[in-house]
This record gives sequence, structure tokens and C-alpha cells, in this order.
Amino acid sequence: MENINLYKSIMCAIIGAKKSQIIEFIISNLDDDKRFKYTIKELCDELNISKPTAIETINLLLEKRVLKKIKNGLYQLNI
Repeated sequence: MENINLYKSIMCAIIGAKKSQIIEFIISNLDDDKRFKYTIKELCDELNISKPTAIETINLLLEKRVLKKIKNGLYQLNI
């Protein structure tokens, strides 16, 4: 448990608390096929975050090829 908290602290320091929260949320909400089914608006509403933060985080994950966009509101984990 201590290592998990340390990992979370490091991630927050590197990418920021909100982006880290979004990534955690994505991981927690993957279906059996490792797909994430939330629109940007749903993500913002669920986490009470701004649209620019959500878009920036999703774009970062797409750019790094962690996520692959299937269509609006549907992403595939690519690891």
C-alpha cells in the first residue's frame, strides 16, 4: 500500500493531480476488452474537471499511444 501511495505521489508531481486522477479513473473503468466508454463531457461531469484538462489528458494518452480512439466516447487501452 505504501508503494502505491508513493507511486501516486510521483505521478501527481510529474503530470499533475487532475491528470493523474483522470488516468486512475480510466484504468478503473475499463471493460473486459480494455475499452473505456466515456465522452469528454461525461468524464468532466464524473470527475468535476475542466474540459481543457480532460482533452489535454486524453490527447496525451493518444499521442503516447497508451489509448487508441475507436470513436467519440470509446477508447481502447493499447498496452
